[in-house]
Amino acid sequence: MPTVSVIIPTYNRAFMLKEAIQSVLDQTYSDYEVIVVDDGSTDNTREVVNALSDKRVRYVFQENRERSAARNHALSLARGRYIAFLDSDDLFLPTKLEKQVAALEKEQKFGMVYSSAICTDKQGKRIAPFMYKATASGWIYRKVAFYVPITILPTLVMIRTEVLSQVGGFDEKMTRFEDIDMWRRVARRYPILAMQEPLSIFRTHSDNELANQNPDKILRALAYYVNKAFNEDKDESRIFLRRAAARLYLRYGLAIFLSPEWHDSARTFIVHSIKYWPLQIGAYFLLIATYLNFPPFSIAIPLLARLRAAWLRWQNRIGGNKS
Repeated sequence: MPTVSVIIPTYNRAFMLKEAIQSVLDQTYSDYEVIVVDDGSTDNTREVVNALSDKRVRYVFQENRERSAARNHALSLARGRYIAFLDSDDLFLPTKLEKQVAALEKEQKFGMVYSSAICTDKQGKRIAPFMYKATASGWIYRKVAFYVPITILPTLVMIRTEVLSQVGGFDEKMTRFEDIDMWRRVARRYPILAMQEPLSIFRTHSDNELANQNPDKILRALAYYVNKAFNEDKDESRIFLRRAAARLYLRYGLAIFLSPEWHDSARTFIVHSIKYWPLQIGAYFLLIATYLNFPPFSIAIPLLARLRAAWLRWQNRIGGNKS
């Protein structure tokens, strides 16, 4: 039995998949299997995988059912006592498996480990100074449950198989935020270990840039996730849940606002944010900006950041910052 099962869901990414798999084959750690689940690709994904002459790589095809179903399919086949996830457009750095296995074997109390990651463009050029940073360990539910302030991407993670058997698989109704939903459920039951060293590479390209996404689909996915978290985590502080949901809606509203043609969509996100937590001065300024298209971004964004910082300082003084 391999120690680690590396799970790679993919859909029409043959042009990036070979490099992703090769980054696993180049690991300093060798006791693993690779399960590639092809979620109904119509390109030459099958040929790319079959051309790799390594018996540790297993190719599985399924009809298109989205990435949650693809990951669950792979989990049903996995034999390792640790699971590592790799998105087919990302890469492992050479010591990723070795260091995360060692961390979990040394620190038995942690249910999963995640690392920092380097961000690159589609040509592989590092996007300075952007990097995903693993900054918090322990019982960090409140920091990871709503994407803000800590974002954990699947490629950063190694998790014990026994933990997944306790919390269940990925929610197949979710086409977005399904990974955040998983870490939320894990963080409720287990402490999580952070490794500050970057052990993966997150590659940005046209498929995963926010500007090429459908804001209406993001809004529906966000509403599903927030409602699910509220229903499943009822024992958490209602104030925390509402403020966290507000931050998440505002984060996406601000990101979408940066595309002028999406100001109407941005407005919807911001209104949802205010409904969850009305005491957000910056949100009201951003809402007005969606109507006026003014002030220019170079002025508006720093202004909103300063207003938010001032508001948080005031909340701290009156003891209102509960999260």
